[in-house]
Amino acid sequence: MRNDSLLTNHSRRKLKFLEKGGGYYINVGASELIIGGHIKIKQGQEVSEITANGMVLTDGTHLPADEIVFATGYRSMKDTAKNIFGESVASKLKDVWGLDEEGELKSVWRRSGHPGFWFVAGNLALSRYYSRLLALQIKAIEEGLVGCDD
Repeated sequence: MRNDSLLTNHSRRKLKFLEKGGGYYINVGASELIIGGHIKIKQGQEVSEITANGMVLTDGTHLPADEIVFATGYRSMKDTAKNIFGESVASKLKDVWGLDEEGELKSVWRRSGHPGFWFVAGNLALSRYYSRLLALQIKAIEEGLVGCDD
């Protein structure tokens, strides 16, 4: 059991992030790219279709894109997945964020409960570290070392 009175403010923020999946934002350069117009943002419309070279919005607008990032805000990642992929996918998903009984992150950078569906999230440091572990998990499935549903 941790003693919160011994934690620094920085440590509390890190624990808040791991336990709740949020709490702060670190700009690693994207803010300036958005301000400068190099990264375009479209909000207020729902995506009706993902195409080979972009997406179609519910108003019929086709937006060409090299990369699509769903910045879904502070709702549950599981709820967001349900809205995008439907109940048949979401019903198989485990809870996301927080710590499990072994002190590991729930469903982030690991099996989500739905075969081939992975939640990736977090800051740059988490992404650099956990993306390697996720790649090893996917490689083990592709090589037949573990089953897709294990």
